[in-house]
Amino acid sequence: MNRPAAGLAAGPAAAGNALRALLDTYLRCPAEPVLNDLQQALRTYQTEWIRARAGADAPAPAEPAKAGVPKARFKVTGEDRAVLERLAEGWEPTTAEVRRWAWFEDRELVRLMPNPAGTGPEVLRLAPGGWHAIGRLPPEA
Repeated sequence: MNRPAAGLAAGPAAAGNALRALLDTYLRCPAEPVLNDLQQALRTYQTEWIRARAGADAPAPAEPAKAGVPKARFKVTGEDRAVLERLAEGWEPTTAEVRRWAWFEDRELVRLMPNPAGTGPEVLRLAPGGWHAIGRLPPEA
């Protein structure tokens, strides 16, 4: 005899928690991105299904929203913001040139890269968190 899964019988909320637990346990990956992709795929499928059955009276599909600049985790102001903006413009300082380089690195605003000269202090590069802190998107690589 076929029985519904335990999570499905208890309702949609329990099914969502069961799916999250399954993804966390068996895939060993963060469940949120996968769940967001699944929910987006389901919404797309439902929309296409409805449009296919609505016939000529169906409204035109809406354009997907453009991704904005992700919000920074905290505010960066004053001299620190000026350093990040200079990095965004192409400045490649070393740890010797930036007084608070450890503060930037601790907050994941910059990455330390080996010095291209082979010796000497490390070079700072703007990390994704640094781009978000100044309200910009990183350039496409």
